[in-house]
Amino acid sequence: MSQVAWQVFVIFIPVTGICIWYQQYYTPTARELARLSGIQRAPYLHHFAESLAGAATIRAYDQEDRFMQTNLGLVDNESRPWFHNVSAMEWLSFRLNILSNLVFASSLVVLVSLPEGVINPSIAGLAVTYGLNLNILQASVIWNLCNAENKMISVERILQYSKLSSEVPLVIEECRPPSNWPEFGKICFKNLH
Repeated sequence: MSQVAWQVFVIFIPVTGICIWYQQYYTPTARELARLSGIQRAPYLHHFAESLAGAATIRAYDQEDRFMQTNLGLVDNESRPWFHNVSAMEWLSFRLNILSNLVFASSLVVLVSLPEGVINPSIAGLAVTYGLNLNILQASVIWNLCNAENKMISVERILQYSKLSSEVPLVIEECRPPSNWPEFGKICFKNLH
């Protein structure tokens, strides 16, 4: 491997740069699509929980069809961003595979077109084997990094919620009436027009 390592890295470094560029192009879109999918999931889950809790009332008023149609519409709304997210992931995978295949094919053409005796055939075979594994590994790493970043959207939302200021307390001590209030049980209107 050490005899062909530098030749592989001459090709591997530019390909890695292109893969990172693809990843940076893909990431903002995928992040927003994952956020949209999470936002669209909340109404669906809320409606489902409310329908489940009021199932007896829904049946009593014969409103099953209306609630089912509303539920199906909410499922469709939740599925749209998810399908777009899956499509974006496939876009990235397709681009990475095309890039890997082009680099691998061009390397094979160069190795085959070299005159006999320039490179040892066993070293050429080793370079082809390691080049194929390296392309697959590189595309897999980029794909897994992007997938992990998509899954981290919920963590970002939790961190966002943790930075929100807390609500005011139910009882504010300095605004509390005196302990003996009311002294008399009467209601008095002043300046009423």
